[in-house]
Amino acid sequence: MPIHNNLFLALTIVLLTAGAAKSGQVDRGRKLYLEHCAVCHGAKGEGDGPMAKLLTTPPANLRLLSERYGNPLPAGQIASFIDGRADIAAHGPRDMPVWGSSAWEKQPGRGEPGQLTPAIASLVAYLQSIQLSTHRVASLGRDFQPAVTHQR
Repeated sequence: MPIHNNLFLALTIVLLTAGAAKSGQVDRGRKLYLEHCAVCHGAKGEGDGPMAKLLTTPPANLRLLSERYGNPLPAGQIASFIDGRADIAAHGPRDMPVWGSSAWEKQPGRGEPGQLTPAIASLVAYLQSIQLSTHRVASLGRDFQPAVTHQR
């Protein structure tokens, strides 16, 4: 019986440690999101940031990404939207300030498919944490349609 108790204790510690690490990544992602993304996508990711009304293409409601891409979000695909490997018409050309290399820790639009820098991985973790449940989305009656032009 003591072996089962020790195994249970060890498994509990591993799970708690993993949860704390994930929480730290989400917190870092939230901070990056508020610094770089909220001005257009809004503080809660609903596409209602202060710049939203000035844009030709309205920013996406990022809380609805899982409705289009599944849950959990496909990290590599979402990362490619953020770091510029996939063209998003509303994000504009890659030389715009939103694509500054210091923000994403690499040259925008470059890198291997599925590559996630620590900053991008944190942003993806944060976006995963703000996804609305299917029931909540149905009650909103919204349809998420990002303007993806092509993959690099």
